[in-house]
Amino acid sequence: MTPARDAQINYINIGLMVISMIAAYVLPFEVFLFAYAFLGPLHYLTEISWLHDRQYFAKGKYDYIPLLIIGVVLSYAALANDFDFHRDFLIQYQEINLGDILLCLALFSSILFAFVKNLYFKLIAILLLFIFIYKYFNGGMNTDNFAVFAVTSLVPTLIHVYLFTGFFMLYGALKSRSKSGLISVAVFAIIPFILMRFLPAGHVVPVTNYGKAAYYANGDGFFNTNSVILREFGFGTATEPKMKNYTVVNILNNFSEETKGNPKSSQIKTYKDSLNKKAKEDFYFSSSQSAEYKKGLAFKEFYKLVENDPIVNAAVLGANLDNKVVNEKLNEVYSKDVVAASYDAKAPFIFYSSVGILLMRFIAFAYLYHYLNWFSKTEVIRWHKVPKARFVLVIGLWLLACGLYIYDYGIGLTFLFFLSFTHVLLEFPLNMVSIFGIGKEALDIFKNGFSSKKDAPVKK
Repeated sequence: MTPARDAQINYINIGLMVISMIAAYVLPFEVFLFAYAFLGPLHYLTEISWLHDRQYFAKGKYDYIPLLIIGVVLSYAALANDFDFHRDFLIQYQEINLGDILLCLALFSSILFAFVKNLYFKLIAILLLFIFIYKYFNGGMNTDNFAVFAVTSLVPTLIHVYLFTGFFMLYGALKSRSKSGLISVAVFAIIPFILMRFLPAGHVVPVTNYGKAAYYANGDGFFNTNSVILREFGFGTATEPKMKNYTVVNILNNFSEETKGNPKSSQIKTYKDSLNKKAKEDFYFSSSQSAEYKKGLAFKEFYKLVENDPIVNAAVLGANLDNKVVNEKLNEVYSKDVVAASYDAKAPFIFYSSVGILLMRFIAFAYLYHYLNWFSKTEVIRWHKVPKARFVLVIGLWLLACGLYIYDYGIGLTFLFFLSFTHVLLEFPLNMVSIFGIGKEALDIFKNGFSSKKDAPVKK
């Protein structure tokens, strides 16, 4: 490719960044939802196809298989959780933090895949990595820190679409010695600051009802991701006061208020005493549920259930709250109430607070430009140069994915999870090549100066 054409593509990308910035500023939630549903699947399919033709930038022909297996396991766990099957596997999966372990293993193993040829060395190193990571998550060490949060929550999401995209762009600009490429990287780095620091913080166009519903997707959407990110950056306490009446401790403290004038006050006292025996465990109904889910308990609904269900009544009076049948009944009764309470507490902060809007602007910009960058560099990457049958298959699967999102956004997320998450895993070796390549090119420039090179890299 000529330097002039390279510069033209870089300036087109700067224009796409500006367009993405404006769109994210005006309609952050809806822009993200559109990009993720309609540009995302085509990106996953074409990138996996492109990576496959380049051996996933790994030294071994079959190095991608462990990453693919990890994608299958993570996806199976997500489906088991969504459709409530294979509960024994799910309980074990959650108890040993297997999802976090496998994600960390995939990321760090990719360094070996990208740079090590010797199969036996890789196998031994991966085994040792697994043992170390397993012991880290299950050996009493403190995993409640930002580094773990970044690897397990941000790497598959914002780090993938923003930081790794920036690395690709920087590596390409350095290797081709492209000044216009470096300018595009600088613009890419500056835009989030413009979105979050220099533009008014409020809504330009208020989030639509569809935008809120699709973003939440009946609890399966991205709503909780925003909540976790805000909490990790110190804003999570804003939603806590509204949730206080849905915790066991507060409900036990309020029992005297509930029993005033109730003819069955002595029976209620028995229930209270029974619950007090479980207070230290926060009345955990089922170990397969999240901590927040487990703590959900509204006394009036609980009393109604105990009064009307002989099985639960006998279990509570006998302080036998570990009974499997009782657990299932309690989970069924409280799931909707607790999830609704959590949403009601957090929704105003996620959708309407200045912090929530600013976070969404960055997310919308990062995702939209991540996809546009990929498609704008088709001439450079040449992802479309594949056998006709594969190309037709890719387009067919993409149209099917779009149809699922149009029919129901939550269903689209469920059935596209494997594709979206696995493409992140399969890209890890290329991420490592780019990161180490930046260091190599920067050292070469330091030694020899910034001169033109003919061998432009594969860019993303």
